[in-house]
Amino acid sequence: MSAADRELLLRAAEVRRPIARAARIAAGNGLGYAIFGGLSLAFAMTDWDLIGLALGAALLGVGLFARAQAARLLRGDAAAPLQLARGELVLLGALVLYAVYGLLVPSTGMAELQHQLGNSKQYGLDIVRLEKLVRTTWYGIVLATTLLYQGGMARYFLRRRTDVARYLDEVPDWARRFVESMP
Repeated sequence: MSAADRELLLRAAEVRRPIARAARIAAGNGLGYAIFGGLSLAFAMTDWDLIGLALGAALLGVGLFARAQAARLLRGDAAAPLQLARGELVLLGALVLYAVYGLLVPSTGMAELQHQLGNSKQYGLDIVRLEKLVRTTWYGIVLATTLLYQGGMARYFLRRRTDVARYLDEVPDWARRFVESMP
């Protein structure tokens, strides 16, 4: 192997580094999404909670999809960053719908509990108001977190398109095969 070939392999590894990092992030996110999706589905099946089933299915589907796209990204597939961003946006949409639904659809059980407790307002306890505060806080946190995280991840993956294009343009096939075969 000539000195020029060794230099080219070093350059190939350097250019591939951000792609490999993005693929590790995508694979890790995908695994987390799939685990939480599976757990959500299992818990939602106990009482056939349709919202939980839909959210669990979305998490599981996006998780498995992200794992597959991570492998494609690692091989320098130019379509993988866009597909990963789309997966994040699908999950963002599902979580936003979940949060908006939770904020807009009123709870039915707290008014009945308030009635059963009697006049608890005399003790400074308003169950209905407390429940609204907790719901608003929870769904607000879900909404803000998903907009920041999934939106940020979609943007991150979209920015990897230039890294993949650079890798495909600057590194010859033989060097890509060699670098991609390394652990």
